[in-house]
Amino acid sequence: MLHAPFSLFTPFSDRIKVVQWAKEDARPHDVCGVLGVKEEAYAEQVHGTKISIARDAIRYAPGADGLITDQSGLALSVRFADCQSFVVYAPEHHVLGVLHAGWRGLIAGAIRAFFATLKNEWKIDPKDTWVAAGPSLCQKCAGFSDPERELPSIPPEFINGNQADLRGAADAQLFTLGLPRDHFERSPDCTCCAPQTYWTYRGGDREAVKRGWTNVLGCVLLDRNERE
Repeated sequence: MLHAPFSLFTPFSDRIKVVQWAKEDARPHDVCGVLGVKEEAYAEQVHGTKISIARDAIRYAPGADGLITDQSGLALSVRFADCQSFVVYAPEHHVLGVLHAGWRGLIAGAIRAFFATLKNEWKIDPKDTWVAAGPSLCQKCAGFSDPERELPSIPPEFINGNQADLRGAADAQLFTLGLPRDHFERSPDCTCCAPQTYWTYRGGDREAVKRGWTNVLGCVLLDRNERE
């Protein structure tokens, strides 16, 4: 288990907590216990673009790949085993969210949908957020049979033969939306390159992942009393 996996959020350590679970960590993941809260919300994660607003405990938010909350003390978690995972914090509004974006979600517009929800619900612009991305496939591990057909919305500069730079494509979407580059941090780890550390669908754990063995990012907004 890795506490505070992103240095990006260090200035906000009195406002949010973030924890990462990987392969060596015991299951079930005690998200609430580790984060010191009583309730957790997590999404169904269907590789789509639906973003749900969470203000109470939710188990498998139907059809959703992203969750956003403005409620202190409600843990949010996102599961991943090669797909990209994001934690997004808007300090001015004290709003926190998580997003799961596999290649299907990426080309469908999950990132755009997440920030559209922030704008519609709280009037939050990308420039007002800080975003961290967890471990995921690197380009050499993200092979496709026919990338031009399978990844129609990925710009050609992120395709090299049969391999796709999904990380680079996601980063480009974030920056195009207006996220400042110094508001972003990405874990350099590739889940597939480090199967001893991470659960990885493409790197040998396919059946285990199908049974629910995944890595997890968990986070929570701290309330005023905790911050004081």
